[in-house]
Amino acid sequence: MRSRRTKSALVVLSCLAVALLAGSGDAPAAALATSLTIPIAGTVDGSPESVSLSGSLSIVTTLVIDPLLTSPKERIAIKLVDVSGTGLTSGAQYVAVGENKLLRPLALSDQLDLMFPFYRAPDGQLSARSAMASITLKFDLVTGSLTGATATFSSPKLAG
Repeated sequence: MRSRRTKSALVVLSCLAVALLAGSGDAPAAALATSLTIPIAGTVDGSPESVSLSGSLSIVTTLVIDPLLTSPKERIAIKLVDVSGTGLTSGAQYVAVGENKLLRPLALSDQLDLMFPFYRAPDGQLSARSAMASITLKFDLVTGSLTGATATFSSPKLAG
């Protein structure tokens, strides 16, 4: 009789262990993306002329929680939308294009300096120069949602 109780207890404990290891049975929540479009403008100095650029910046963020990571991260996609400009000397038309994707630690505020190409519209991308987009992102630390952003264009900062 004692051996029958021991086997029954082992079966019950094994089932309990399997249930605990399997988790609660709840499916993980789908990652929630936050999307925001903001204006961006500024002047990029350099040769052959300074260029005033303006347009929009599309920002999509997704909270990434991985039990193996030490802290939550934000997957960030930033894309220029309808960005164009005018040469301040010649009046020539310029266009700026590009997209950057990043994975950054979740923080209340995040400062990004990203490079995007721009070029004279008739000359094409082979004549591209670089514009620096300085972007400040604000997040809700509880939900991981993007709550606000600002951005400006400027000349690239040289290392040194």
